[in-house]
Amino acid sequence: MLDKEKIGKTIAFYRKELGMTQKELADLLHISYQAVSKWEVGAGIPTVEMLYELSALFHVSVDALLNNEQWDNRRITYQDVGLDSHRLNILKHELMGWNSQDANLLSAYFADATLFQIDTSSYKDPVYSMIVCVPGSKEHLAQIFGYDKEICMDTVSSAINHLLQHGMKPILLKAMVWCDGSNHDCLRQMAHGFQAACKQNDILYSGMEISAQPINYKQGEYHVVVSLVGVAEKSDLIRSEHVQAGDAVIGIQTDGIDGINYPFIKVMADRNKNLFSERLANGNSVLDEIMKVNSAYTQEILLLQKEKLIHGACRMRSHLFNTHFRRTLPKGIGMCVDLSAIPVTDLYRFLFHQDMIGRNMFQYHFHFGIGMLVVVPNAKKERALEIISRYHKCFCIGRIETCRQDDAQRIWTKGEIQW
Repeated sequence: MLDKEKIGKTIAFYRKELGMTQKELADLLHISYQAVSKWEVGAGIPTVEMLYELSALFHVSVDALLNNEQWDNRRITYQDVGLDSHRLNILKHELMGWNSQDANLLSAYFADATLFQIDTSSYKDPVYSMIVCVPGSKEHLAQIFGYDKEICMDTVSSAINHLLQHGMKPILLKAMVWCDGSNHDCLRQMAHGFQAACKQNDILYSGMEISAQPINYKQGEYHVVVSLVGVAEKSDLIRSEHVQAGDAVIGIQTDGIDGINYPFIKVMADRNKNLFSERLANGNSVLDEIMKVNSAYTQEILLLQKEKLIHGACRMRSHLFNTHFRRTLPKGIGMCVDLSAIPVTDLYRFLFHQDMIGRNMFQYHFHFGIGMLVVVPNAKKERALEIISRYHKCFCIGRIETCRQDDAQRIWTKGEIQW
């Protein structure tokens, strides 16, 4: 026997799924809305002809309208929220095959905990570190213009340099992406970026987990985060307490801009609508230069450390004076930066000539393509420059000098930028 009440609930359910009112459904069926109301409260039942019309409107079978068992077993699936979980699972298995094949990587299955070993048998007193990094506001620019692989590699570089400034050797990386989960080609590019950056820096890559959330992210939107683990012998840690007056300060060059700089670029682009498409002296567009991957300094820092040539190191952020040296240098000494020794790249010369930031303030907005500062004994400066130049351009841009005990500035300049 047909259950009028359940049939009525079924009709109401499918009507609401289509966003129809009772009157709108009634108009399509050429009946009164009171008839629809009676069906839905179980006071009546549609005719056979009407059931066929309802099934056509709702894109379901007549059996789905009448079968109580089918109604009782209804459910909401991931398809209903816009996610093809089966297709995504296939992609995840594919990307898991890109993980590092190494005996020390014991397990790295999707979102599960990564199990790994670190061989510290040669360490007397090992110190471990972990950093979690995000791209910063530059990520939004990558989404708009499709620099998906680059932003992932850039984030890895940032994480690596955070560890290197303390003398930590990067060991293992895990990446995570939040997105709507629909663009698998984009996700492959991102995973390839993470994998490539790890290979370049001899880091175990334990995969990229994908948190697909179509209810929270539109197509093309995503958020990236990486976790990086490192290790070092405690006695080999790079600490600013080793810095002393007379030491040389070397700047190591990088491409692109730091994510912290992007808000300034955004304001400049809002004022000059053609900014990103402008061509620099080297022929590249401003956008391409901005989105170049920041450099990671693994090889040179670890070599300097091995030869006991490094007294201090600092990853650059927004500008040359925004460094942890301001708070970590020993009392009584500070860093004097020679602005005339810093080469001005085509990108920063172009940004300066936009004339949106004053001559005296520009140096407090950008780092001029200096990605890291290292402090070395002046007597071994040439050896340090030779090692670093194997991998990146570098310049001696200052020295450590004595200052007053109460001098809070700690970093000052001489000379002028050669525009």
